[in-house]
Amino acid sequence: MNCYLVENNIEKLRNYIEKIGPDRYAKEYLLKKMVYLHIYIEDLTPTQANIIKQTMLSIGTDAVVNKGSIDHSVQKSDCLVFGNVLQLKMLCEKLKKQPFKLKELAEKIQKIVEGFERDCLYSGRAEQEKDDT
Repeated sequence: MNCYLVENNIEKLRNYIEKIGPDRYAKEYLLKKMVYLHIYIEDLTPTQANIIKQTMLSIGTDAVVNKGSIDHSVQKSDCLVFGNVLQLKMLCEKLKKQPFKLKELAEKIQKIVEGFERDCLYSGRAEQEKDDT
């Protein structure tokens, strides 16, 4: 029995999933949970940054915000959110219900995540599904 660290690379992870051989319907779902995205957000108010930070914590991940956001000692904060595809989709759903222009931000993040899914996770998917049948 051996174990080793696996690179956070979509194609390599996809190959490991194929090698292990889970149910074909689980393959893409598992990949969505394995690959982490990092999204940089600029020029947030401290209130926006705090809401994002708390929302990320509530879904099991985190966000980097300026330390002055908590007490509003800064005018603006950039933010780095990170999580798997499913977590970032949850973030978007939660932010859509928030005030302070966070609905608009949620739509921007959602476009990034959907673009990543389309361009990276699902590339070559049609050929794989054909091979699985």
